[in-house]
Amino acid sequence: MFDFFTRDGYDKRLIERPDVDAPYLFEAADAHDRTSLVVNYPVTHPASRLDNGAVVPGYLAREDASFYPEHLREEYENEHGEYRIYPDYGTDDDAVAEYVDVARCRRDMARFLDERYDWDLMAVQFQVTDSVFHDLDDRDEIRRVLENIDEFVGDIIDLGDDDATVLIASDHGMGDYDWTFYANSWLAENGYCETTTGDTQYFRQAKDGLKGTDKDSTEGSVLETAIETAASTASAAGLSPQRIHHGLSRVGLADVVERLLPEDALVAAQNQVVDYPNSTAFQLYFNSLGIHLNVEDRDPAGTIPQEEYEEVRAGLIEKLEHVRDPNGELVFDAVRPRENVYEGEHLEDAPDIALFPRDYRYDVSGSILDMFRRYPHKNHKPEGILLSNRPLNVDGQAEIYDIAPTVAAALGIPVDANTDGEVLLDKKEIVERENWDERCDEYANEQSGEDSSSVEDRLSDLGYME
Repeated sequence: MFDFFTRDGYDKRLIERPDVDAPYLFEAADAHDRTSLVVNYPVTHPASRLDNGAVVPGYLAREDASFYPEHLREEYENEHGEYRIYPDYGTDDDAVAEYVDVARCRRDMARFLDERYDWDLMAVQFQVTDSVFHDLDDRDEIRRVLENIDEFVGDIIDLGDDDATVLIASDHGMGDYDWTFYANSWLAENGYCETTTGDTQYFRQAKDGLKGTDKDSTEGSVLETAIETAASTASAAGLSPQRIHHGLSRVGLADVVERLLPEDALVAAQNQVVDYPNSTAFQLYFNSLGIHLNVEDRDPAGTIPQEEYEEVRAGLIEKLEHVRDPNGELVFDAVRPRENVYEGEHLEDAPDIALFPRDYRYDVSGSILDMFRRYPHKNHKPEGILLSNRPLNVDGQAEIYDIAPTVAAALGIPVDANTDGEVLLDKKEIVERENWDERCDEYANEQSGEDSSSVEDRLSDLGYME
């Protein structure tokens, strides 16, 4: 997996558990007769059918996703009311209360499951510690949300006995970003990417969709409607949104327009999409920091002959390495071929080129607008946090890969022989290893086949979808 999406040719769909071609830690624990309680972890739908324990799906699942065992949702909601996976992003009401209420569901679910299971592993994920930084600007409001979640984490830790091992980890950090770099616009400007007028399907902002209901398509602000009409008229006259934006930039008005227009109005103005079959290169996954090449005999309508692939890719990498923002600063610390970043049997699924933004201060967007937009905001940083009540043996810096083997060792089960991570706990005995793929293949599920459009709306509201 390289994004929230997987691809079939040029088409994309949101990923589900069966798309992840590896066992999950809690599945390995279940195979060793440990009881796991898993609450709100991403891409855990359809829920694995554990012999021991329970799974409450999280991010990318539909709001009405089934739990496992199936009776858990009904029993929980009879006691605690509605269980919610997603907050109402961008709510006009009390945003702090909205986020805290959703986070409280995690704490209450942990307590609910603790009463019903003699568990070995309790794993609870708080997604809103990420989304508050995408949705809120007020530092005091963000702090109030985080303080409440800190309290909920303490309540969950109290469910363990005195000798329980506790690990608190984040999968990334948060920090300041300055710019958005529109990769497909740059590729179009440099002759790699063709565009066409199309459906702006990745710009849906309907908040009602967060709860699995569709907003009336006739609704929307007068300004948004006016912008959409203007964009269509300009497009018919041969003026694309990026050309309009570029013209405003030349006369010093682009920043003024962006400051005065709400985000949804800017979104409505975008009516250009990538013409994938006729392009040489494009950013297909908007969250992968990667560029795909369109290769003959590999992609459905490939334009690059196989024998020219390496030359075309090397030339594009060199150009991307020298891209500078309007202030003259380099955009990327590194631009690398995929085989220098990834390895393994799914290397062919990776983007052909991997992008590493300078100091992670640049979003890389696939929208067709001008090449740059000045956009100070908060977004993901590579370094997160790791806390424990146990001494950790960290040589240099811990990695996200270290979490699964460390928890496996704490549970007293063999560590996956294929892991890139290390056991961080100070364990004197030799850690046993086994192939989790062979041990856990019975946990594979079939695709759910459920409509994921409401989930895409949630991603759109957080800026993950373009």
